[in-house]
Amino acid sequence: MKKLSCQIFRSIFTSRHRCLSQYVYGPREIQKSEMLNGIQIVAARCSGSLMTACTIMFQAGSRYETNDDLGATHFIRAMSSGSGGTSTAFAKLRLLQQQGAYLTCTSDRQSLAFTLRCPLPLFCKLKDYLVDAAIRCPYSDWVIDDRRTLVRGDLTRMSPEQRVLDLVQNACWAGPLGNSMFCEEGRINSMSSDTLMNFAKLHLKTIHCAVASVGIPFEETVQLAEMIEFKVERPVSEQCHTRPCFRRGIETYDMGPGSETWIAAALTGCGTNNVHELFKHTIVASACGVGNMFQSQHELDRTAQGPARELSAGDMFAEYRAFNISYAETGIFGIVAKSRACSASNVAYLATDFLANVFKLNAHQIEDGKKRLQLSLALHDEDPVKASQGLALQALTCASIDTVENSISLIDSVSNHDIAGTAATLASKSNQMAIAIVGDVNAVPTDIFYNM
Repeated sequence: MKKLSCQIFRSIFTSRHRCLSQYVYGPREIQKSEMLNGIQIVAARCSGSLMTACTIMFQAGSRYETNDDLGATHFIRAMSSGSGGTSTAFAKLRLLQQQGAYLTCTSDRQSLAFTLRCPLPLFCKLKDYLVDAAIRCPYSDWVIDDRRTLVRGDLTRMSPEQRVLDLVQNACWAGPLGNSMFCEEGRINSMSSDTLMNFAKLHLKTIHCAVASVGIPFEETVQLAEMIEFKVERPVSEQCHTRPCFRRGIETYDMGPGSETWIAAALTGCGTNNVHELFKHTIVASACGVGNMFQSQHELDRTAQGPARELSAGDMFAEYRAFNISYAETGIFGIVAKSRACSASNVAYLATDFLANVFKLNAHQIEDGKKRLQLSLALHDEDPVKASQGLALQALTCASIDTVENSISLIDSVSNHDIAGTAATLASKSNQMAIAIVGDVNAVPTDIFYNM
Protein backbone atom coordinates (compact mmCIF):
# COMPACT_ATOMS: atom_id res chain seq x y z
CA MET A 1 0.00 0.00 0.00
CA LYS A 2 2.86 2.38 0.89
CA LYS A 3 4.67 1.54 -2.35
CA LEU A 4 1.53 2.17 -4.40
CA SER A 5 0.89 5.55 -2.77
CA CYS A 6 4.48 6.63 -3.51
CA GLN A 7 4.04 5.70 -7.16
CA ILE A 8 0.75 7.66 -7.38
CA PHE A 9 2.38 10.74 -5.71
CA ARG A 10 5.37 10.52 -8.06
CA SER A 11 3.05 10.28 -11.08
CA ILE A 12 0.98 13.31 -9.98
CA PHE A 13 4.12 15.38 -9.24
CA THR A 14 5.62 14.53 -12.64
CA SER A 15 2.44 15.46 -14.52
CA ARG A 16 2.11 18.76 -12.63
CA HIS A 17 5.79 19.54 -13.26
CA ARG A 18 5.28 19.07 -16.99
CA CYS A 19 2.14 21.24 -17.07
CA LEU A 20 3.68 24.21 -15.26
CA SER A 21 4.86 26.87 -17.69
CA GLN A 22 8.25 28.48 -17.34
CA TYR A 23 8.17 31.84 -15.54
CA VAL A 24 8.80 34.82 -17.77
CA TYR A 25 10.59 37.82 -16.31
CA GLY A 26 9.25 41.32 -16.70
CA PRO A 27 7.35 42.73 -19.69
CA ARG A 28 6.28 40.69 -22.70
CA GLU A 29 4.01 40.97 -25.74
CA ILE A 30 5.30 44.42 -26.58
CA GLN A 31 3.27 46.60 -28.96
CA LYS A 32 4.75 49.64 -30.69
CA SER A 33 3.39 52.51 -32.72
CA GLU A 34 4.24 56.04 -33.83
CA MET A 35 1.83 58.93 -34.01
CA LEU A 36 1.80 61.38 -36.89
CA ASN A 37 3.20 64.09 -34.63
CA GLY A 38 6.27 61.95 -33.88
CA ILE A 39 5.45 60.48 -30.44
CA GLN A 40 6.82 56.95 -30.04
CA ILE A 41 4.47 54.57 -28.19
CA VAL A 42 5.52 51.32 -26.53
CA ALA A 43 3.22 49.18 -24.37
CA ALA A 44 4.23 45.93 -22.70
CA ARG A 45 1.99 43.44 -20.93
CA CYS A 46 3.73 42.26 -17.77
CA SER A 47 3.59 38.80 -16.25
CA GLY A 48 1.08 39.09 -13.43
CA SER A 49 2.38 42.19 -11.65
CA LEU A 50 -0.16 44.12 -9.58
CA MET A 51 1.63 47.44 -10.11
CA THR A 52 1.91 49.23 -13.42
CA ALA A 53 4.05 52.11 -14.64
CA CYS A 54 3.89 54.64 -17.45
CA THR A 55 6.74 56.90 -18.57
CA ILE A 56 6.74 60.07 -20.65
CA MET A 57 10.32 60.62 -21.77
CA PHE A 58 11.81 63.50 -23.71
CA GLN A 59 15.18 63.60 -25.41
CA ALA A 60 16.03 66.73 -23.45
CA GLY A 61 18.86 66.04 -21.01
CA SER A 62 21.50 68.45 -19.77
CA ARG A 63 23.57 67.99 -22.94
CA TYR A 64 20.99 70.10 -24.76
CA GLU A 65 21.43 73.05 -22.42
CA THR A 66 23.24 76.13 -23.69
CA ASN A 67 25.15 78.76 -21.77
CA ASP A 68 21.92 80.76 -21.39
CA ASP A 69 19.92 77.97 -19.72
CA LEU A 70 22.45 75.81 -17.86
CA GLY A 71 20.65 74.05 -15.01
CA ALA A 72 17.22 74.12 -16.71
CA THR A 73 16.74 70.33 -16.52
CA HIS A 74 17.53 70.37 -12.80
CA PHE A 75 14.82 72.97 -12.22
CA ILE A 76 12.31 71.07 -14.38
CA ARG A 77 13.08 67.96 -12.36
CA ALA A 78 12.52 69.86 -9.12
CA MET A 79 9.30 71.49 -10.36
CA SER A 80 7.67 68.18 -11.33
CA SER A 81 6.42 67.79 -7.75
CA GLY A 82 5.17 71.38 -7.58
CA SER A 83 1.85 72.88 -8.64
CA GLY A 84 1.05 72.41 -12.31
CA GLY A 85 -1.62 73.55 -14.71
CA THR A 86 -4.45 71.40 -13.30
CA SER A 87 -3.15 69.97 -10.01
CA THR A 88 -1.50 71.34 -6.91
CA ALA A 89 1.64 70.21 -5.14
CA PHE A 90 -0.53 69.05 -2.24
CA ALA A 91 -2.54 66.78 -4.53
CA LYS A 92 0.59 65.28 -6.05
CA LEU A 93 2.06 64.62 -2.63
CA ARG A 94 -0.90 63.47 -0.56
CA LEU A 95 -3.58 62.18 -2.92
CA LEU A 96 -1.19 60.01 -4.91
CA GLN A 97 0.16 58.48 -1.72
CA GLN A 98 -3.35 57.74 -0.50
CA GLN A 99 -3.97 55.83 -3.73
CA GLY A 100 -0.77 53.80 -3.39
CA ALA A 101 0.92 55.60 -6.28
CA TYR A 102 3.86 57.91 -6.75
CA LEU A 103 5.17 60.26 -9.44
CA THR A 104 8.87 60.68 -10.19
CA CYS A 105 11.00 62.76 -12.53
CA THR A 106 14.52 61.65 -13.42
CA SER A 107 17.03 63.10 -15.84
CA ASP A 108 20.54 62.55 -17.11
CA ARG A 109 22.66 64.05 -19.85
CA GLN A 110 20.54 62.41 -22.56
CA SER A 111 16.91 62.33 -21.43
CA LEU A 112 14.22 63.68 -19.10
CA ALA A 113 11.62 61.18 -17.85
CA PHE A 114 8.34 61.51 -15.93
CA THR A 115 7.01 58.23 -14.51
CA LEU A 116 3.78 57.28 -12.73
CA ARG A 117 3.60 54.02 -10.77
CA CYS A 118 0.17 52.91 -9.61
CA PRO A 119 -2.26 49.95 -9.49
CA LEU A 120 -3.85 49.25 -12.87
CA PRO A 121 -7.49 50.01 -11.83
CA LEU A 122 -6.45 53.54 -10.81
CA PHE A 123 -4.43 54.46 -13.88
CA CYS A 124 -7.27 56.17 -15.74
CA LYS A 125 -7.99 58.25 -12.64
CA LEU A 126 -4.39 59.25 -11.96
CA LYS A 127 -2.90 59.67 -15.43
CA ASP A 128 -3.79 63.39 -15.46
CA TYR A 129 -1.17 63.94 -12.77
CA LEU A 130 1.48 62.44 -15.06
CA VAL A 131 0.50 64.60 -18.03
CA ASP A 132 0.26 67.66 -15.80
CA ALA A 133 3.80 67.18 -14.48
CA ALA A 134 5.27 66.47 -17.92
CA ILE A 135 3.78 69.14 -20.19
CA ARG A 136 1.40 71.40 -18.27
CA CYS A 137 3.81 73.03 -15.86
CA PRO A 138 3.32 76.82 -16.14
CA TYR A 139 6.90 77.59 -14.95
CA SER A 140 5.58 80.54 -12.98
CA ASP A 141 8.01 82.79 -11.15
CA TRP A 142 6.43 82.04 -7.76
CA VAL A 143 6.78 78.29 -8.34
CA ILE A 144 10.42 78.74 -9.37
CA ASP A 145 11.10 80.78 -6.23
CA ASP A 146 9.50 78.03 -4.16
CA ARG A 147 11.77 75.41 -5.74
CA ARG A 148 15.09 77.22 -5.39
CA THR A 149 15.48 75.81 -1.88
CA LEU A 150 14.89 72.29 -3.18
CA VAL A 151 17.53 72.75 -5.89
CA ARG A 152 20.03 73.96 -3.31
CA GLY A 153 19.10 70.99 -1.15
CA ASP A 154 19.90 68.63 -4.02
CA LEU A 155 23.41 70.07 -4.21
CA THR A 156 23.84 69.65 -0.45
CA ARG A 157 22.47 66.10 -0.36
CA MET A 158 24.52 64.90 -3.33
CA SER A 159 26.58 61.89 -2.26
CA PRO A 160 30.34 61.86 -2.96
CA GLU A 161 29.93 58.93 -5.35
CA GLN A 162 27.24 60.73 -7.32
CA ARG A 163 29.37 63.87 -7.42
CA VAL A 164 32.51 62.09 -8.61
CA LEU A 165 30.60 60.32 -11.41
CA ASP A 166 29.13 63.66 -12.50
CA LEU A 167 32.56 65.31 -12.42
CA VAL A 168 34.30 62.55 -14.35
CA GLN A 169 31.83 63.02 -17.20
CA ASN A 170 32.64 66.71 -17.12
CA ALA A 171 36.34 65.81 -17.26
CA CYS A 172 35.74 63.56 -20.26
CA TRP A 173 33.96 65.92 -22.62
CA ALA A 174 34.53 69.37 -24.04
CA GLY A 175 31.17 70.76 -25.07
CA PRO A 176 27.53 69.96 -24.24
CA LEU A 177 28.20 66.45 -22.92
CA GLY A 178 30.27 68.06 -20.18
CA ASN A 179 27.21 69.86 -18.81
CA SER A 180 26.37 68.76 -15.29
CA MET A 181 23.00 67.28 -14.40
CA PHE A 182 22.83 69.76 -11.52
CA CYS A 183 22.43 73.51 -11.54
CA GLU A 184 25.45 75.42 -10.29
CA GLU A 185 25.03 77.41 -7.09
CA GLY A 186 25.77 80.67 -8.89
CA ARG A 187 22.96 80.13 -11.41
CA ILE A 188 20.14 79.22 -9.03
CA ASN A 189 19.01 82.78 -8.31
CA SER A 190 19.20 83.80 -11.99
CA MET A 191 16.87 81.03 -13.25
CA SER A 192 13.68 82.66 -14.59
CA SER A 193 10.34 81.71 -16.06
CA ASP A 194 11.35 82.86 -19.53
CA THR A 195 14.44 80.64 -19.47
CA LEU A 196 12.48 77.50 -18.59
CA MET A 197 9.66 78.32 -21.01
CA ASN A 198 12.12 78.74 -23.89
CA PHE A 199 13.90 75.48 -23.01
CA ALA A 200 10.60 73.57 -22.82
CA LYS A 201 9.37 75.08 -26.08
CA LEU A 202 12.55 74.04 -27.86
CA HIS A 203 13.09 70.55 -26.48
CA LEU A 204 9.83 69.21 -25.00
CA LYS A 205 8.38 68.51 -28.45
CA THR A 206 6.48 65.49 -29.66
CA ILE A 207 9.26 64.60 -32.09
CA HIS A 208 11.55 64.14 -29.09
CA CYS A 209 8.96 62.27 -27.00
CA ALA A 210 8.29 58.61 -26.19
CA VAL A 211 5.48 57.13 -24.10
CA ALA A 212 6.09 53.66 -22.65
CA SER A 213 4.00 51.58 -20.28
CA VAL A 214 4.29 48.27 -18.47
CA GLY A 215 1.11 46.45 -17.43
CA ILE A 216 -1.20 49.03 -19.05
CA PRO A 217 -3.29 48.13 -22.13
CA PHE A 218 -2.03 49.51 -25.42
CA GLU A 219 -5.24 51.45 -26.07
CA GLU A 220 -4.95 53.36 -22.78
CA THR A 221 -1.31 54.12 -23.51
CA VAL A 222 -2.32 55.61 -26.86
CA GLN A 223 -4.99 57.72 -25.16
CA LEU A 224 -2.41 59.14 -22.77
CA ALA A 225 -0.09 59.95 -25.70
CA GLU A 226 -2.95 61.82 -27.38
CA MET A 227 -3.32 63.97 -24.26
CA ILE A 228 0.22 65.28 -24.78
CA GLU A 229 -0.50 66.89 -28.14
CA PHE A 230 -3.68 66.82 -30.25
CA LYS A 231 -2.03 68.20 -33.38
CA VAL A 232 -1.14 65.69 -36.06
CA GLU A 233 1.55 67.81 -37.71
CA ARG A 234 5.08 66.59 -37.18
CA PRO A 235 7.17 69.41 -35.67
CA VAL A 236 10.67 70.23 -36.85
CA SER A 237 13.55 69.44 -34.51
CA GLU A 238 15.58 72.49 -33.52
CA GLN A 239 18.07 70.66 -31.34
CA CYS A 240 21.72 71.29 -32.09
CA HIS A 241 23.81 68.10 -32.21
CA THR A 242 27.52 68.80 -31.91
CA ARG A 243 30.13 66.10 -32.29
CA PRO A 244 31.41 65.00 -28.83
CA CYS A 245 35.06 65.85 -28.23
CA PHE A 246 36.95 63.82 -25.61
CA ARG A 247 39.43 65.69 -23.44
CA ARG A 248 41.93 64.33 -20.97
CA GLY A 249 40.77 66.48 -18.08
CA ILE A 250 41.01 66.38 -14.30
CA GLU A 251 38.13 67.69 -12.16
CA THR A 252 38.29 68.01 -8.37
CA TYR A 253 35.95 68.87 -5.49
CA ASP A 254 37.62 69.51 -2.16
CA MET A 255 35.77 68.39 0.98
CA GLY A 256 38.57 69.21 3.40
CA PRO A 257 41.65 67.45 4.77
CA GLY A 258 41.17 63.96 6.12
CA SER A 259 37.79 63.44 4.43
CA GLU A 260 36.77 60.27 2.65
CA THR A 261 38.13 60.39 -0.90
CA TRP A 262 36.57 59.14 -4.13
CA ILE A 263 38.53 58.71 -7.37
CA ALA A 264 37.06 58.00 -10.81
CA ALA A 265 39.01 57.27 -14.00
CA ALA A 266 37.31 56.95 -17.39
CA LEU A 267 38.04 56.18 -21.05
CA THR A 268 35.95 56.59 -24.17
CA GLY A 269 33.37 53.84 -24.60
CA CYS A 270 30.46 53.30 -26.99
CA GLY A 271 26.94 54.66 -27.47
CA THR A 272 23.50 53.10 -27.50
CA ASN A 273 23.32 53.36 -31.31
CA ASN A 274 25.45 50.20 -31.51
CA VAL A 275 23.71 47.56 -29.40
CA HIS A 276 26.29 44.81 -29.93
CA GLU A 277 29.22 47.02 -28.90
CA LEU A 278 27.16 48.29 -25.98
CA PHE A 279 26.69 44.75 -24.67
CA LYS A 280 30.41 44.02 -25.06
CA HIS A 281 31.37 47.05 -22.99
CA THR A 282 28.74 46.25 -20.38
CA ILE A 283 29.95 42.64 -20.10
CA VAL A 284 33.52 43.87 -19.58
CA ALA A 285 32.29 46.16 -16.78
CA SER A 286 30.35 43.30 -15.17
CA ALA A 287 33.36 41.02 -15.47
CA CYS A 288 35.49 43.59 -13.63
CA GLY A 289 32.87 43.94 -10.88
CA VAL A 290 30.17 46.58 -10.66
CA GLY A 291 28.91 46.08 -7.11
CA ASN A 292 28.89 43.83 -4.06
CA MET A 293 28.22 40.11 -4.01
CA PHE A 294 27.01 40.46 -0.43
CA GLN A 295 26.12 43.54 1.61
CA SER A 296 25.01 43.57 5.22
CA GLN A 297 23.89 46.41 7.44
CA HIS A 298 27.46 47.47 8.26
CA GLU A 299 29.41 49.13 5.45
CA LEU A 300 32.60 47.19 6.23
CA ASP A 301 30.86 43.79 6.17
CA ARG A 302 30.69 43.50 2.41
CA THR A 303 32.03 41.20 -0.27
CA ALA A 304 32.74 42.99 -3.54
CA GLN A 305 32.58 41.32 -6.93
CA GLY A 306 35.88 40.17 -8.37
CA PRO A 307 38.38 40.79 -9.81
CA ALA A 308 38.06 44.39 -8.53
CA ARG A 309 37.72 42.82 -5.07
CA GLU A 310 41.36 41.76 -5.23
CA LEU A 311 42.50 45.39 -5.33
CA SER A 312 41.23 46.02 -1.79
CA ALA A 313 43.20 43.12 -0.30
CA GLY A 314 44.86 44.43 2.84
CA ASP A 315 42.74 47.61 2.94
CA MET A 316 39.32 46.98 4.42
CA PHE A 317 38.25 50.60 3.84
CA ALA A 318 38.91 50.65 0.07
CA GLU A 319 36.18 49.85 -2.46
CA TYR A 320 36.38 49.53 -6.25
CA ARG A 321 33.82 49.04 -8.97
CA ALA A 322 33.68 49.43 -12.74
CA PHE A 323 31.04 51.44 -14.61
CA ASN A 324 29.85 51.92 -18.17
CA ILE A 325 27.81 55.01 -19.15
CA SER A 326 26.41 55.32 -22.68
CA TYR A 327 24.86 58.24 -24.52
CA ALA A 328 23.32 58.17 -27.99
CA GLU A 329 26.51 58.19 -30.06
CA THR A 330 29.30 57.62 -27.54
CA GLY A 331 29.98 56.78 -23.91
CA ILE A 332 32.59 56.28 -21.21
CA PHE A 333 34.01 53.23 -19.44
CA GLY A 334 35.88 53.47 -16.17
CA ILE A 335 36.43 52.57 -12.55
CA VAL A 336 35.48 54.39 -9.35
CA ALA A 337 37.22 53.86 -6.02
CA LYS A 338 36.66 54.99 -2.43
CA SER A 339 39.30 55.16 0.28
CA ARG A 340 40.54 57.00 3.35
CA ALA A 341 42.61 60.10 2.77
CA CYS A 342 45.79 58.47 4.10
CA SER A 343 45.70 55.76 1.42
CA ALA A 344 44.01 57.70 -1.40
CA SER A 345 47.19 58.06 -3.46
CA ASN A 346 47.84 54.30 -3.48
CA VAL A 347 44.16 53.55 -4.23
CA ALA A 348 44.20 55.99 -7.16
CA TYR A 349 47.26 54.28 -8.60
CA LEU A 350 45.73 50.81 -8.20
CA ALA A 351 42.48 51.92 -9.86
CA THR A 352 44.15 53.48 -12.90
CA ASP A 353 46.56 50.55 -13.20
CA PHE A 354 43.64 48.11 -13.12
CA LEU A 355 41.92 50.08 -15.90
CA ALA A 356 45.10 50.04 -17.99
CA ASN A 357 45.33 46.24 -17.61
CA VAL A 358 41.68 45.39 -18.14
CA PHE A 359 42.72 43.28 -21.15
CA LYS A 360 43.96 40.61 -18.70
CA LEU A 361 40.43 39.36 -18.00
CA ASN A 362 40.31 35.58 -18.47
CA ALA A 363 37.53 33.42 -19.89
CA HIS A 364 36.20 32.45 -16.46
CA GLN A 365 35.88 36.08 -15.39
CA ILE A 366 34.13 36.96 -18.66
CA GLU A 367 31.61 34.16 -18.14
CA ASP A 368 30.97 35.44 -14.62
CA GLY A 369 30.41 38.90 -16.10
CA LYS A 370 27.80 37.53 -18.50
CA LYS A 371 25.90 35.84 -15.68
CA ARG A 372 26.00 38.95 -13.50
CA LEU A 373 24.68 41.08 -16.34
CA GLN A 374 21.89 38.63 -17.14
CA LEU A 375 20.82 38.54 -13.49
CA SER A 376 20.95 42.34 -13.27
CA LEU A 377 18.76 42.70 -16.37
CA ALA A 378 16.25 40.16 -15.01
CA LEU A 379 15.98 42.09 -11.73
CA HIS A 380 15.74 45.35 -13.67
CA ASP A 381 12.72 44.19 -15.67
CA GLU A 382 10.95 43.03 -12.52
CA ASP A 383 10.57 46.70 -11.56
CA PRO A 384 7.82 48.25 -13.72
CA VAL A 385 9.27 51.76 -13.32
CA LYS A 386 12.72 50.76 -14.57
CA ALA A 387 11.20 48.61 -17.31
CA SER A 388 8.99 51.42 -18.64
CA GLN A 389 11.89 53.89 -18.59
CA GLY A 390 14.04 51.37 -20.42
CA LEU A 391 11.43 50.84 -23.13
CA ALA A 392 11.01 54.61 -23.59
CA LEU A 393 14.77 55.07 -23.91
CA GLN A 394 14.94 52.30 -26.49
CA ALA A 395 12.23 54.03 -28.52
CA LEU A 396 14.07 57.37 -28.47
CA THR A 397 17.44 55.82 -29.39
CA CYS A 398 15.93 53.53 -32.07
CA ALA A 399 17.19 50.43 -30.24
CA SER A 400 15.11 47.27 -30.28
CA ILE A 401 16.06 45.06 -27.33
CA ASP A 402 12.55 44.87 -25.87
CA THR A 403 12.43 42.07 -23.30
CA VAL A 404 15.03 40.53 -21.01
CA GLU A 405 14.81 37.28 -22.98
CA ASN A 406 16.19 39.08 -26.02
CA SER A 407 18.91 40.65 -23.89
CA ILE A 408 19.94 37.29 -22.46
CA SER A 409 20.07 35.81 -25.96
CA LEU A 410 22.24 38.67 -27.18
CA ILE A 411 24.61 38.26 -24.24
CA ASP A 412 24.94 34.51 -24.88
CA SER A 413 25.61 35.15 -28.57
CA VAL A 414 28.64 37.35 -27.86
CA SER A 415 31.80 35.26 -27.90
CA ASN A 416 34.47 35.52 -25.23
CA HIS A 417 37.00 36.31 -27.95
CA ASP A 418 35.05 39.41 -29.01
CA ILE A 419 34.72 40.56 -25.40
CA ALA A 420 38.45 40.10 -24.85
CA GLY A 421 39.03 42.20 -27.97
CA THR A 422 36.83 44.97 -26.55
CA ALA A 423 38.79 44.86 -23.28
CA ALA A 424 42.05 45.13 -25.23
CA THR A 425 40.71 48.13 -27.14
CA LEU A 426 39.80 49.84 -23.87
CA ALA A 427 43.24 49.14 -22.39
CA SER A 428 44.92 50.66 -25.45
CA LYS A 429 43.33 54.03 -24.51
CA SER A 430 44.86 54.05 -21.03
CA ASN A 431 47.05 57.05 -21.88
CA GLN A 432 43.89 59.11 -22.46
CA MET A 433 42.20 58.86 -19.06
CA ALA A 434 39.92 61.48 -17.57
CA ILE A 435 40.10 61.81 -13.78
CA ALA A 436 37.76 63.12 -11.08
CA ILE A 437 38.61 63.43 -7.37
CA VAL A 438 36.14 64.22 -4.58
CA GLY A 439 37.24 64.48 -0.95
CA ASP A 440 40.74 65.30 0.27
CA VAL A 441 42.11 66.55 -3.04
CA ASN A 442 45.61 67.20 -1.68
CA ALA A 443 45.93 63.53 -0.71
CA VAL A 444 46.01 62.50 -4.38
CA PRO A 445 48.90 64.08 -6.34
CA THR A 446 47.71 64.57 -9.92
CA ASP A 447 51.17 63.95 -11.41
CA ILE A 448 50.70 60.20 -11.01
CA PHE A 449 48.05 60.34 -13.74
CA TYR A 450 50.36 62.08 -16.21
CA ASN A 451 53.00 59.42 -15.70
CA MET A 452 50.74 56.54 -16.68
